[in-house]
Amino acid sequence: MFRRRRKKGQTSLEVLALLLVALAITGVSAAVYNLFRMEFSPVTVETAKVQFKLGADSNAAGASIGVNGTYVSFNSISGWPNATRIYEDIIRIRNFDSSSRVIKLEFDSWSGDTSAIDYIYVKVFAGNTQMGNTITIGSQYSSTGDLTIPAGAEWRVQWEIKWKADAQSTQSVSVALKLIVQGE
Repeated sequence: MFRRRRKKGQTSLEVLALLLVALAITGVSAAVYNLFRMEFSPVTVETAKVQFKLGADSNAAGASIGVNGTYVSFNSISGWPNATRIYEDIIRIRNFDSSSRVIKLEFDSWSGDTSAIDYIYVKVFAGNTQMGNTITIGSQYSSTGDLTIPAGAEWRVQWEIKWKADAQSTQSVSVALKLIVQGE
């Protein structure tokens, strides 16, 4: 009888308004959350069970081991163009724990004149036996794989570098490796 006539598009606008209100309500309710608390005290430092130790070639490579044995840097590694230089015992990895440990030495990053390098290989040895895979520097995720180092064992790390034939004495690279030790 007194039916109001709707204008064209009015229903669509009403539906749109309802949808916007529904979204606003949903958005507000999605912000409801509960906070839980965790406390850790005291958090202490313990002696590292696996540490770097100097090897026979560490001095020639300019090795400097951090106070806790968990960091080592080298500042005198070099090589001739078109010749492979090998540091057979650049650093050692020692397990001071009373049980075996799973470790993995892995390529992390490199920078500098990387195109002037033919290759850099890093290998881990127990005596004269290579343990795991050869690490190829510059190859993402290249690693020794998981290695089980026995209690009290000390393994040596070997570094091999070959610059390209046209490499210049002004060129250099920086390399980072990471030693992953499983467990606490």
